[in-house]
Amino acid sequence: MTLARAWQRVPWHLRRSYWELEETDRRAFRSALEAEAAAWAREDEAALDAYAALPDSLGGQLFNADLLATLLPTLRSNPTQGYEALEDPGGRAAIHLHALGKRLRDRALARAEDRPVLVLMGGQATSKTTGAAALGWSFGAVFDAPHTDPEGLAFLLARIRRTGSEIHLAYADRDPAGAVKAMLERSEREGRYVPLDRMARTHARAPRTFLAQAPEAERGLRLYYIRVDEGTSGHLAMDQEALAQVRARPGFPESAVAYQLQTAYLALLRNPPHDPESWYPRDVLAGLNRTLDPWRQLEAEHLLRRRVEAMAQRGAEGAPGPPGTADGGPEGPRAGLDR
Repeated sequence: MTLARAWQRVPWHLRRSYWELEETDRRAFRSALEAEAAAWAREDEAALDAYAALPDSLGGQLFNADLLATLLPTLRSNPTQGYEALEDPGGRAAIHLHALGKRLRDRALARAEDRPVLVLMGGQATSKTTGAAALGWSFGAVFDAPHTDPEGLAFLLARIRRTGSEIHLAYADRDPAGAVKAMLERSEREGRYVPLDRMARTHARAPRTFLAQAPEAERGLRLYYIRVDEGTSGHLAMDQEALAQVRARPGFPESAVAYQLQTAYLALLRNPPHDPESWYPRDVLAGLNRTLDPWRQLEAEHLLRRRVEAMAQRGAEGAPGPPGTADGGPEGPRAGLDR
């Protein structure tokens, strides 16, 4: 087994979210990210080549903004803090990455030539990236993002349409409880989580944005609905059947989805899984607690403190700890930022 990266081997109870750092440390972290992103933006051709060399980019055919961020050494040194810092409005690294993203989009489309293009959409942790990796080689270009903003999606589809490529739009769907669990499990491998308020927004908007594309189906847009159900191989519907199934799917306002996500998250905090492969990093939990409704933050902070105390005591007694501890516990999750 490849050794876990340094950030994965920090003892569980000592890991810190970016938001828990002193402001001077956060400022230094943001400045480092900004300098690295600005350097890549100045050398954009080198950045595009470096991105294409990443194993998960399918040679540059697949565009994923989170994958693009792994070009920054400071983010790779501690992905949890790095992705959190990109969310901080006080930093400018995200602006430089956004500009690079446009260049990557245009390059991917230029290289696609007349081959079909796949656009994945849906809330976070619905297995979009897994599908992109499995299907990507069948397409000239793949765009992997929530794409739940109607105007942003319309702009992308129009940009692709000008190339003459056939467009395939796939909406990946998953129930909130399954999405929260999948997102936390991914955070163990990648150090990346999704703030629950943003997760609620994309999950609530996805079906409406997908259904708004119905008129485009009459003009050749291929539509797919992928439902991921826990413990099954999932379900796929195409074109008019896909539209019909999404129309029949229960729809919830953003506030209701936020409630479901937060309820599922607190349930996992109260009853952590017994599976030693699912240990949920402390820094990720601390960051997620910030995104809860205020009346739920108190309970979440209490549960987190209780877990920290228990893990610290286990470490002091020399008992096996969670992955990545310094007390001889099992190794951390597989190295790298797997997607």
